[in-house]
Formats: sequence, structure tokens, C-alpha cells
Amino acid sequence: MKYISIFHANLNYAYLVPEKYEFVIRSSYELIFDTMRENFPDVRYVFEASGYTIEHMALIAPDVLEKLKDAIERGQCEFMGSPYAHPMLANFPREDGLWSIRFSNDIYRKYLGMQPVSFWNPECGWRSYVPRQVVECGYSNMIGDFEAYSRSIGPDGKPNRPEIYEREHTGKPAFYNFGFHYDLPGYERAIHFPFHKIHGVEEGKLRMFLRTDRVAQFAVRYFMGMKGYSFDATMDLIKKYTARKPGEPEGALIIFADDAEYIGTNGWFRLKYQNKPDNVFEANPQSREKLIRLVSECQKLGKFITFNDACQNLEPLSDTLHFNDDSAWHGAQASFWASTPLAHLLRPWQDLVRERLTSSGSGLDRVTKEKAWYHLTNSYNSDGQWPPTIPDAPHIIHPFNYQYCFENLLAAEMLVGGVDRERLQTNAVETLEQILSIQQRLILEKAETLMKSDDPEEKENAETASKLIQASQNTESVKSASERLLYPSEYTIRAEALIKARKLVGGIEIEKTEYD
Repeated sequence: MKYISIFHANLNYAYLVPEKYEFVIRSSYELIFDTMRENFPDVRYVFEASGYTIEHMALIAPDVLEKLKDAIERGQCEFMGSPYAHPMLANFPREDGLWSIRFSNDIYRKYLGMQPVSFWNPECGWRSYVPRQVVECGYSNMIGDFEAYSRSIGPDGKPNRPEIYEREHTGKPAFYNFGFHYDLPGYERAIHFPFHKIHGVEEGKLRMFLRTDRVAQFAVRYFMGMKGYSFDATMDLIKKYTARKPGEPEGALIIFADDAEYIGTNGWFRLKYQNKPDNVFEANPQSREKLIRLVSECQKLGKFITFNDACQNLEPLSDTLHFNDDSAWHGAQASFWASTPLAHLLRPWQDLVRERLTSSGSGLDRVTKEKAWYHLTNSYNSDGQWPPTIPDAPHIIHPFNYQYCFENLLAAEMLVGGVDRERLQTNAVETLEQILSIQQRLILEKAETLMKSDDPEEKENAETASKLIQASQNTESVKSASERLLYPSEYTIRAEALIKARKLVGGIEIEKTEYD
């Protein structure tokens, strides 16, 4: 079996603030480049980064970018592309996605001197036009998600994989659905060979190779040291999916295709799995040795190749690949990323700006129009409106990420000459309450309990937390400023008060963290 490792780098990441960019670049990206060059100079790997990420690497840590360029030029690293500001392509019109991909391509040519041939589709979100966008922008290969494929209905109205669909499909919207109730055999061809027939795309124009959370998510948890995800368990899983039937040609397996930040830092794993939203993007000193150990052991089983190698040189499957519109990775729906309170708040405003931008009577010159598209599509950044605030997981969106979306959208509006905001039916106060109120209530409840404590410091902290929450619940200034738009400063002040109060009471349980 051949193996593929894909490190997905995204500085435009939820809860990652600019003050930590250089730390992440050096602790994660540079660690990967150095480890692979020093310990495995003949082992090939894939590094993917958005245009935003490459541009900021060039500004903040040009020496690290040189290491990436060296790895590409030596042929050790295949560079994989993606849209500029990490938007979910499936959640916005086809034309908009084309602009975002082209903005990235411009950055790649400027800083890397090349145009990638392989494409990382953010969150593997799917609409019928997504593969056509990718082809139109000059790409030959694209990653896809096995779970989304195996839980989808084909054009004939029947499940692609009825044996898996029956056990794992759910119509319930979810943040994640890691319910692997079907015991997938190790020789599964759809995760070992590329597809060259993609529904809706001219045959021969695009090849797709599928990652599976059954392996990739397990590897993430191995790097994070999560209970039950030991090195031995990780290798047992990789060995299981290294199987092939007698007489079959040798295929490949993607062993890692997730956030590069999980190599070297903890990303926002603590937020997602351990109810520690304030412990994100911290150093993970065990990463280097874990990476060395994983690559070394896999080398005993087979050779590492690039994503392009897998797509273009392995025998393709004869099946036509089809996904449900609105599917995404991790068993979620693409529209779930577009259903957060801030996404609902921004989208009508984005639509007004887009309407003005695409109007034949806009009178914009080419340069201004292109700048407007740049800022508009940047406001589509998925992590600026993520994670979702739902009753079972009442996360709050980080103020910096929201500010990035807001300010880009405001810049786009200014460039198109303004829009009629009176047409907006959005309500900033309601949005604030939707995002903050559940955590506010949980913090107040804990504070009330701690106020009965015999510990003077604990009692004082609880009283301060209660006052902070009560202050953050006051929305009078939002009402007087504008009921349609939520200005970043109004959100930031209240969100930061909530965060401080949450720390004072010793944290709260935001989400169930035990999973099968």
C-alpha cells in the first residue's frame, strides 16, 4: 500500500488571532518542513494552504516560506491549493467561488511561482457546481470525503452505498457525525483508488481521491493524545486499511488529511473536545516525535506518494462519483456552516452588496470591481461565523474572526458605492442574544452557586463574574447605533466580558465531550 499525508494549513482559523500567527507558523508549519527534510528527505508529503495563509507567511515569516518553496522545488512536497479566505464554496454562488479561487492562484504565482494541480475543498462542502469551479480554475485533482459519498443518494435515487447508508445516514443537522456504525472492510476500493468519472463534470477533466474520518480523525486524536488513540491503536487502524484483495493492484491510503495546526499545536482541540475554549493554539511539544514515529512505522508498510501521484498514476475506479448537494465532511451538512447566528446576520448584507456589484449599471471600473469581489468573498470566511451556537453546544464566535468578515464586507460595500440598508430585516440585538445568552445563563447559574462558598476569593470572583454578565446583557447601545448591523466593537466588548466571567467561575461545560 502507498500512503498520503496532507497537512491543511489555515491561518484564517476560528479562534486563531494575528498575535499567534508567527507562533503557529513556526510551531506547526516549520516543524513539519524541518522534520520531513531532516528525518525523511526521500519521503513525499502534501502541504495545502489558502492564499491568505501563504500571503501572511510571506509577511510574517518569509524564512519559513522559503523552506516550503525548497521542499516544493526538491520534489519532496506537493503544494495543494484552496480558496483565498477559506470560504465554504457550497454556501455561496458559483461566480463568487471562482473569484476566491483565482485570488488564491494569484498569490501562489506571486510567492511560490507556480499553480497547483490539486485542490483542497474547504470542509469538503458539496454543490453540483463545486467540481466545475475547480476545473475552470485550472485544477486537475480534488479531495473528497468518503463518509459524505457513502451516505449520499445517487442520481438514480438510490444510495451510493446502501449497506453503509442504512447504518450511518441521518437527516438530523449536526456539528459532527462520527457514528461509524458500519464496519468498513480494510480493502474498501473507494478509499484506495481515484475516481475519474465525476457526476456533472466532463470525463477526464477531474480526478478525485477520498479521505475518510475513520483514519484521518483517528490520526488527529493520536497527535492530541486523546484517551484510546494510542500509537499502537493508530497503526492497527492503518494496517487494517492497508488490506487488499488477492489479484488487486496496489492502491493508496490517506493517513492524515486535516488541520496542519494539530502538528505542533493543539489547534482548537481543547475547545472542541475538552470544554477548554481558552486553551487553543498552545504548543504541543510531543508532535515532532509523534510525527517521526508515525512516518517511520508507515514506511515499513509502504511508500509515501503525493496526492497528484495517487490521482493520476493509480488505476481509477469505473464508478461515477456523486455526492448529495449540501453534504460536507465529518457527517455534517454544508448549510450548517451557513446557519450560525452571525452567518444569518451577514448573509442579507452580503447579498445586497453582491446585487450592487453584479448590477449592469454599477459603473465600476475593472480594478474597483475586482477589489470589491476580493473583500466580498473574504467576508465569506467560514471560521468568521463558526462554531455554531446550538442548545447542546453553545459556542461563541471569536470576536477577531467576526471582525475580519465584517470589515471586509464593509470595505466591499464602500467600493460598490453603498447599499440600501433599510432593506435589511436583520436584528443585531436578537443575534447577540442568540450567541451569548446560553453561556451567560450557565455562567450566572454557576456564579450564584459559588456565591454561597466559604472561600472569600471564590465568592468575590463569582460576584465579579455576575456583574460582568449583567453588563454584557445590556444591549441599549446596540439598539441606538443600529438594529440591523452588529458592529464588531459591540460584539467584542460583550464577548470578552463573558469570557472573563467564565474564567472567574472556573469554566462551564459547553458541550458533551465523551464520544463513542
